[in-house]
Amino acid sequence: MRPLKVGFVFDDSLDAFDGVQQHILTLGRELERRGHEVHYLVGQTEHPPVRHVHPLSRNVQVSFNGNRMRIPLLAPGDAIRRALAAGPFDILHVQAPYSPLLAGRVLERADPRTGLVATYHIAVDTRVQLAAGKALGAINSRSHRLIDEVIAVSQVAARYAQLTAGVRGVVIPNPVDVTGLQERGRSVGRERVERLHGQGPHLVFLGRFVPRKGARALLDALAWGEAAEVFPPGLHVTMAGKGPLLEECRRRAEELRTPVEFPGFIEEGDKPALLASADLAVFPSTGGESFGIVLLEAIASGAALSLAGDNPGYRSTLLDDEDALVPVGDEGGQPGRALAERIARALAEPAWSEALARRERGLLKRYDVKTVAAQVEGVYARALADRGRD
Repeated sequence: MRPLKVGFVFDDSLDAFDGVQQHILTLGRELERRGHEVHYLVGQTEHPPVRHVHPLSRNVQVSFNGNRMRIPLLAPGDAIRRALAAGPFDILHVQAPYSPLLAGRVLERADPRTGLVATYHIAVDTRVQLAAGKALGAINSRSHRLIDEVIAVSQVAARYAQLTAGVRGVVIPNPVDVTGLQERGRSVGRERVERLHGQGPHLVFLGRFVPRKGARALLDALAWGEAAEVFPPGLHVTMAGKGPLLEECRRRAEELRTPVEFPGFIEEGDKPALLASADLAVFPSTGGESFGIVLLEAIASGAALSLAGDNPGYRSTLLDDEDALVPVGDEGGQPGRALAERIARALAEPAWSEALARRERGLLKRYDVKTVAAQVEGVYARALADRGRD
């Protein structure tokens, strides 16, 4: 494909490294490696992690779907014009759902020859969330009609796009820099990984301490497994991350016999070593996931095995692998039992675990950024053809 000038349009800041930021930065780096010029038209960003960043508005922080995110205030027309003057852009690629105060205004001011692409990232679990999405879709209906091609990161996100914006999109998953993760995992050194692993089986949880990410579910499982005496001797646990439930989880862990360490927030550069030290990485999210990029990060970093909460986003990512997916939530009066039994099996049955681990490693090529970027380039080509350009 000939070199293109691509502008990612995103309402949030690039100062954070949450899921969508990770998506566009990973994809952007690969597109640049392929010879394209990539710009980022974004919300308030004070510490740009890459070049060609164009902050367009101030942001305010809100909570939605168990996440904290920043939404933009009205982006001034002059700021948008200056950013678009960095073009002309061949492609503007907006991350959806989007705000009418920033991304919507960029779309409406785009050059008529610019191909417009939207990628949907979100999944919702409640009627309130769906109603909010439909309302936003109605507000954005005028700018959304300008979009040539739609992508969704999973079938869950594609359903959201159809229900809220009335559009059908091609499913192209979140990209994972498999080579980069593997190289960072190797570079940290065996000694550091072994130090993090410690003595006995090591279980790792990595995520925000918010209800839907399942930290409580894991503590329920540890309590049930202790009572039922199903865990192997020496099991110890690392629960990494931060969030409003952290102190509650620390207090609950003090009641357990199983050692549980809470190291707090883990920097991106330190994630591969922690994940590589895991005999078992557990991500018991109860829902609200459009994709499972953390599962793929664990696999690529060298975690021996990963288990996931059985929610639609994680199920889609793991291609319905029933061995890897564990029901969490309502468990008939025995909270934690299903997860505890699966943890016990993973640590007690090497043949079963290795077969599952081989299937998980087999997923990496499908989600590798090189594979994803080639698919996205195909969408860009169609968007340009929609505009009468080759």
